[in-house]
Amino acid sequence: MQKILFLLAFVCLALPALNAQNARKVEAFFQHSHTLQDLKNIKAELGAQKILVDYISMEFDDAGHLKALEFTVDCQDGFKGSAKSTDIPDDLTFGFIRDYRTDAATPFSVGNVKTSKE
Repeated sequence: MQKILFLLAFVCLALPALNAQNARKVEAFFQHSHTLQDLKNIKAELGAQKILVDYISMEFDDAGHLKALEFTVDCQDGFKGSAKSTDIPDDLTFGFIRDYRTDAATPFSVGNVKTSKE
């Protein structure tokens, strides 16, 4: 009986630590090098994580690379937004970040965002 009580106490104490380890940060960026297929893949991967992304409008150059994009994002937890760019950058500065960690300085950002070195 004592072993069962000890095990139960251990599980109860370990649950908050496990939840903290499961907290994550999701970063999604759109770059000029992306193609229509890349956008479909990004949407599918985020959908598997229960983050809904809808593309309102897309524009591609003659090589099939992303030139302009308007999108909405809904993390289904109260955080949602939209962004639009008529000049998609080559770097990781346009997209969104959803930081699920409890100590996150900025839990959600959309549009022109910067990655952190965390």
